[in-house]
Amino acid sequence: SSKNYGEVCTRALKLVNATNLIFPNEKMALKDGLKTAEHKETFATVLVDLLYGTSDEYEQRFMRFASVLEEIGSAKWTTATYFPFFVFPQKHMFLKPTVTQEAAELCGFEISYKPQLNWKTYERVLAFSKWLFDELTERGLKPRDMIDVQSFIWCIGPESYAA
Repeated sequence: SSKNYGEVCTRALKLVNATNLIFPNEKMALKDGLKTAEHKETFATVLVDLLYGTSDEYEQRFMRFASVLEEIGSAKWTTATYFPFFVFPQKHMFLKPTVTQEAAELCGFEISYKPQLNWKTYERVLAFSKWLFDELTERGLKPRDMIDVQSFIWCIGPESYAA
């Protein structure tokens, strides 16, 4: 029902607002994009499918979600990767473009970054994250999930991130 779509959107916005991972202007773009009933329905449907769908490969579900974010004016990497990272941190990574690109460069890992949402970049970010997880594990640092890997990425970046 339309009430459920609205509830999914309300919870999604609440979750986004519960952390400081997404810039305020990107949070506002998502909120503004979810003003119409049609956008709420579309967003809620693809978000639930992205997180819990089983009918398609994750790549197809991710690209459908990216397409809807584009349609509602909220196509940012942070927004596209936030929900899978938050719900399934053991296998998904949150992509903060600048810090992730710099960390990948420091590690000599190619992530094929493009600002437009695309599968190749996200697939490479997932591969980089898994590689980092394995490297940290091998060195006895015991990361629990990609949240620990994300924290490590922030720690190895230039000192400007700490400011």
